[in-house]
Amino acid sequence: MHGDKRPLFVSVCGDLVDTESSFSGAIASWKKVMNGWERNLVFEQQVKDFKRVWAGLDPDIALVCMCGNHDVGNRPTRASIKHWTSEFGDDYLSFWANGTFNICLNNCLFSNPTGAPDLYEEQLEWMEKQLVYARENDATHIFVYGHFPWFLKHEEEADDFLTSFSSAPEGWGPPGSRFADSYFTIPYEQRKIAMAMFKKYDVTACFSGHFHQNVVAQTSWGMPMIVTGPLSMNLDSEIGHELAPGETNGIGMRVVDVGEKGEFTHKWTLLVDEEELYVNALRRISKSMMKNPLPEEAEKRKSRMSEILSSLIDFDDVELSDMEAQQWAISHMFLEEE
Repeated sequence: MHGDKRPLFVSVCGDLVDTESSFSGAIASWKKVMNGWERNLVFEQQVKDFKRVWAGLDPDIALVCMCGNHDVGNRPTRASIKHWTSEFGDDYLSFWANGTFNICLNNCLFSNPTGAPDLYEEQLEWMEKQLVYARENDATHIFVYGHFPWFLKHEEEADDFLTSFSSAPEGWGPPGSRFADSYFTIPYEQRKIAMAMFKKYDVTACFSGHFHQNVVAQTSWGMPMIVTGPLSMNLDSEIGHELAPGETNGIGMRVVDVGEKGEFTHKWTLLVDEEELYVNALRRISKSMMKNPLPEEAEKRKSRMSEILSSLIDFDDVELSDMEAQQWAISHMFLEEE
């Protein structure tokens, strides 16, 4: 992009890393197998990788990062949030950009505030103050960002309203792995509080991730709820054709073009085929593990990886897919060589 088409900032709506194992039912079972100190080392490496990759962003384009459940857990605590903020900064913030006011939330706390109710209340109070401030200072638009979608169809949907499921791609988790679509949204009790504020202060739109696929919905008063798919693994909902009509499911990003007061457009852009992305990622990992070793060292590494993979059968309560087993073994080898 060039000239006035260049973005003012890029927003990453959570799940910057993937080492938080506190949430129940986590299919990424390698995190359960690892000890806490091992996960911390993997966390540190993932942080380095994230910062290295995004360092390629042109310096005049700001990078705005939010935390997701894979960063701070499905039940965030003061400790899990501090762990993330120690590397990425504030877990919620606001800023101006060309007359628009942008509010970035840690809405993992809205999903489940029981692990840090005081932090949830503090953020809720802060959020309303930011909305008041934006309106008093005549913001042309108010955009709200967070990890969890507030809803998938409409703001009044009950927690058990959605009965559909989203399937995981082959090779991720046990065969037939799937998630209830209702798992991905903010529970109604916390949602209705936020929705009342968004309606009162005329929020222009909300953006989120977490669902691993695209959604374009809106409230009864016309506020868009826009969910953007990931730069990693895609899920496939049984009702995906209803949730994101006309948008392709895949690896990509969304470009938002802001117009006159209250007006904006957005376009989903597909970047790469998902299968190709996975294959290239595994190829890069394998090359980095075997980079210029002596013949005997290469053989030693291959042998050790086989030993680690074989040892996984000792974990009778953990079921790993082939892809997860490879990821866990490679991660363990990295840790052994630190």
